[in-house]
Amino acid sequence: MRRLGFLLLVSGCTQGPAIAPDRIVSNNPCIDSVLAEIAEPSTIGAISRYSQDVDSGSAPIVWAKRFPAIGSSAEEVIASRPRLVLTGNYASTGTDAALKKAGIRVEAFGVPATLAENSAQVLAIARAIGRPADGANLVKQMDQATRGSKGTETAIIWQPGGFVAGRGTIQDEMLARAGFRNASSLYGLRQWDVLPLETLLRNPPDVIFTPVSARGDDARALALRERVLRHLNGRTRVIAFPEKLLFCGGPTVIAAMQIMRKVQGSQ
Repeated sequence: MRRLGFLLLVSGCTQGPAIAPDRIVSNNPCIDSVLAEIAEPSTIGAISRYSQDVDSGSAPIVWAKRFPAIGSSAEEVIASRPRLVLTGNYASTGTDAALKKAGIRVEAFGVPATLAENSAQVLAIARAIGRPADGANLVKQMDQATRGSKGTETAIIWQPGGFVAGRGTIQDEMLARAGFRNASSLYGLRQWDVLPLETLLRNPPDVIFTPVSARGDDARALALRERVLRHLNGRTRVIAFPEKLLFCGGPTVIAAMQIMRKVQGSQ
């Protein structure tokens, strides 16, 4: 208790937006994207700092700017005096243990590997915040967005660092639901693997979903890739696919599927 009192005292001396006590605090941007759809705003005390980054946040930026932002350290979360903390799986760092020792209720969620796991996680978050009906409604929208379609085109989702989503990823499942055959397996790639540019040029897929903007070294690599991909005009369609749609499951699958279906419908 002496340690907790010290942390609260220190936090009170630091500058930052005031966080109303006894509310829900999330330090995970993927959870934030679910809260944006189902939570009553007045019950939220703080959200993840990542959600206020327009390039990486999965929640709508206008929604995210309404709330104070917080990091993932146990000290910062404890100082916010929440009634419930929604977090990623921080068991290895001891953050969850520190929060529970401070008497704070913690609900931790991992990264869903399938659409079914994604739906189950949304329902679990909804139950945790007392909004089961809203969670069920969101899952219904997600199910409608991810209903299966038929198609014959090959496609890949290609990140700026060269990584491609392969078998066993939620992105692979979405491609299949949208009617695409994931070309990752044609290149012998694993779950998440790097696709060399030379390999792709020798046997390009019908569609490449790729981000059109990045930062730092990724931006330079992306610019080089764009110049090379111009040689595939007429053979491959290169489709803008924001990288932040790859960071989380939750309701972001709806936006991702909308892009994929639009491409499938424009054949």
